[in-house]
Amino acid sequence: MKKITYFILLFVAILFGSCKKYKVVYDADSVIEFKPITVTLAKGTVTTPGTTTVLVQLVGPQQSTDIAVPYTIDATSTAIAGTHFTTNTSGTVTIPANKSTGSIVITAIPANVTSAKKLILVLSDGAAVPVSQNYKKSTITIQ
Repeated sequence: MKKITYFILLFVAILFGSCKKYKVVYDADSVIEFKPITVTLAKGTVTTPGTTTVLVQLVGPQQSTDIAVPYTIDATSTAIAGTHFTTNTSGTVTIPANKSTGSIVITAIPANVTSAKKLILVLSDGAAVPVSQNYKKSTITIQ
């Protein structure tokens, strides 16, 4: 019995002793991007309008200061601010210090959405961290 106990203890010691701990380090340049890049927003009703949140995400180490990220509405958008939707920000979204995301909350104005409308948000350069060229646009379909 002692031999079996000794063998089990030896096996457990070898098992746990052989595990390596890996530290994951992000070693590429930091960028800012939208997440998700496509969203469908149900317009809801007049009493309960539809809302969605589009995240602006920092890919890379968190920063010790706030990051103000400018954004614009693409000229090809068919949704008009104040007519088809409202947002909680106006042209700039902030990623707080020591955080990885900021958010843009979009609320539909259901009475004015009679057919599907496209809202295309575009992150602009000008923040302390550059914008990802692959994920700088987010398309929200309001229907």
